[in-house]
Order: sequence, then structure tokens, then C-alpha cells
Amino acid sequence: MSPMPSSDSPDAVSQDGGSQGDARKASTIRDVALAAGVSKSTASRALLGQPGVSRANLEKVQRAIQQLDFVPNQIARSLSVPSPATLGLFLRNAEYPFYGHLAKGFVGEAGERGYEVLSVSSFDQPDDANYQSLMVLAGLRAAGIVVASPVVDPLTIQRVAARVPLVLVGQMGQASNPDVPFVAPDPDDGVVLVEHVVALGHTSVALTAVSPEQSPTQWVRIQRMRSHLEARGIRNRIVTVEPGTNLDDLVAGLHQAAVTAVLCNNDFVALDVLAAAAHLGLSVPGDLSVAGFDGLPPFDHEALGLTTYRVPTAGLAAAAVDLVHKLIRSEDVELGGVFVPGDLLVSRTTGPAPTR
Repeated sequence: MSPMPSSDSPDAVSQDGGSQGDARKASTIRDVALAAGVSKSTASRALLGQPGVSRANLEKVQRAIQQLDFVPNQIARSLSVPSPATLGLFLRNAEYPFYGHLAKGFVGEAGERGYEVLSVSSFDQPDDANYQSLMVLAGLRAAGIVVASPVVDPLTIQRVAARVPLVLVGQMGQASNPDVPFVAPDPDDGVVLVEHVVALGHTSVALTAVSPEQSPTQWVRIQRMRSHLEARGIRNRIVTVEPGTNLDDLVAGLHQAAVTAVLCNNDFVALDVLAAAAHLGLSVPGDLSVAGFDGLPPFDHEALGLTTYRVPTAGLAAAAVDLVHKLIRSEDVELGGVFVPGDLLVSRTTGPAPTR
């Protein structure tokens, strides 16, 4: 059994703020790991929302946290000395090009303002784990936090924003949190792609999408694209692409329905559509024009020749740092949000509509 800490030990705490005799040892990350039956490094990764932790181990750590009443301020003691010049960055998934490039821009912009950045990735963990991770950042006394994940529960955002200046990135704000400022790509960016294929003579267009629950911001963009197509009198349809979707069957069905252009929700899907077209013996862009969205390296490489729309990650990062810096300094900010436009990259996967 470990000896009790002395009265001047940083681990000596009072249960009710009372006398020294009531002091007890606070739970540590080591205690959490022991209770969960995992290594200390696994417990730390689970608490910080880092990759490499199985669902089973994550649940064990969460149960141990509840049993030990382990709170974020205790996490802070075991990690590092807090700094008032630290910004927290909460990402949905740093493995995706968008979030990786956003983080790079954010670190650079924050550094220009004299901030260090501590980043955490969610990897679409349950929202109670998102809350724990965000409270870790708050417990480390980050001067402000930027949340770049559209799937964090609005209540979690509200609870964290009540403690520390907070800015959202990549979403159009939240109806339940109208006082939380946000930065997002211009929701009409997709309309630029629509105008591109319409100008090429396409009169039947498909839009790929994921569910609004998976990406609410993307869904807003897709709906605006569809509204614009309908206003122009262009036949259109939205096709949902989920893990396990057979792209060969999907593209074959679109081609049989006389669709001549597919505007994809991201560049990964665009490459899958191109591969499906090749499997089916369809010429791109002779039989089918294909465009992506995001336009970030390596998808913008000329060797791929993909027509896409580049999301302005550097601009989003700069705007987010500016907003959170103003909040930290108690300056006024516009609650309507900041929209940052990107750039259309035209290459060889789009061309004139085929004559049938």
C-alpha cells in the first residue's frame, strides 16, 4: 500500500476543504489505470481521446473515472504545468486531410500570437468521452478552446463554453448555442461546382452525401447545391454513400439513369467514383464528369487531375485564432459567424456533357 502523502504534498487534498486531518490522497492517472486493468499509457490515451485504444478499454477507463471520481483538474496535475498562453484544439479526426491541414494552420497562427497549442482528437468517440477530453483542456487552464468537430453534442459545447472562451470551426453554428461564435467554409462553395458543370452543358447531376447526423455541415452544403440545381431546372438526385456501399453498382445505376455528372461530397468518394467508372469501362469525362470537394494535398496533385473545390484551411485557422484571441481579451465578436470562401480547381475529370 502506498504511504499517505505528507501535509505539504501536492496530492494532499481535503475532502470538504476542512482540516489537515481530513486530507486524503487524490486519485491519479495510475489509480485509474489500475482500476481499469490497463496500462498507464492506455489510460492516458483514453482520457485524451487519442488513437490506439480499443472500445473495451475505453469503457473500462470511463468506468474507473466514475468509480474514483477522477476529475480533469487531477489529470492536469499529472500531465504538465498549466500555462495561460495555451490554446486547446479539439479535432474530429486528425487523420483526415482537412483536420490535419487545419491543425497545421492553427498551430502556425497561434504561434504568431504567442500561444502554444495542445490538440486532442475525438475519432468519433461517445460524447461523454468528448466532454472528458474537452474538460482536460479546460482543466489545463487553456486560455481558449477551438472545437473542430461538427458532431459534438450542443449541450457539451454549452457546458465547456461556460468555463472557457470557445470557438467552433467547420460548422454553421448551433441553434441551441447561438452565443458561441463559429468559423466555417462558405456554405455556397458547392454552388460554384454546380455552376461549373451546368456551364459545361450537364442537365442531369448526382450529388453524393453522407447522413446529416454524420456531417451536418456537409449536409447544409449539399442541400444548397440541390436547391441551386432545381432553380436552374437541372435534373438531380442525392445518393447516400456509407461504408460498404458498392460504388460499381451505384455508378452503373447513375449512368443507366442518364446522369452525366457526379459531384462528390469529398475527394475520397470522388476517387472511388473514378475507380468504379474505370471498372465499368466508362470514359471520364467523356461519359461521366466527376468532381470532388476539399481539394487538399495530395488530392490537388496534377497527376490525379481531379476537379475539386479547395477548402480554405489556412483561412479558417486564421479566423478561428483571431476569434478566440478576441474572446480571451474580452473584445466584442460578431455572433453571426465568419464564412471563408475557397477556390475551384478545374482539371481533367470534368468536361462537356456527352451527347446521347
